[in-house]
This record gives sequence, C-alpha cells and structure tokens, in this order.
Amino acid sequence: MQHLWDRLREQTAETFDLPGDVVAGLPRMELVGSREFWMEGHRGILSYGTEEIHISGGRLVVCIRGTDLDLRAMNANTLCISGRIAAVELE
Repeated sequence: MQHLWDRLREQTAETFDLPGDVVAGLPRMELVGSREFWMEGHRGILSYGTEEIHISGGRLVVCIRGTDLDLRAMNANTLCISGRIAAVELE
C-alpha cells in the first residue's frame, strides 16, 4: 500500500508541477553561509542549547551544531537559527 501512495505523490507532483518535498510533507531547509539556517515546515523544537538544537521535521530530526546558536525567529511554519553553524545533521 505504501508503494501506491509513493507513486500517487510522484504523479501529483508532476501533474501540478510541485516540488517533491512539498508533496511528500518534508521540510524545506536553507543554510546561508555558516551563520544562518532557515527551515520551513518544521514541527517544533525538540531540544535547545547554544551549541546544539534539535528540530522536528516530521519524518526526520534536524540537528544543528555550532557555537552561539540562537533561535532568531519562529512561527507555526518557519524558523531561523543564527550563530556559528558547524554542522547540519539529519537523523
């Protein structure tokens, strides 16, 4: 049954010319240099510290590692983390 849903999502994305990540319900992430990280489609902060932040992305967890990390902006859909970002890991 899962295979059928995957095919349906792919066909929907192609038919309506939508990005695959949007149809699959995956978050969209953008790293701007090593100082700013943006994420659309997050599902909340799981843990927060100045050296490590874990964010729920639904099917995956995004771990931001660095120094002087700060949650600069957040609303129901989008968040921005600033600081000296050393790594972005997907778990």
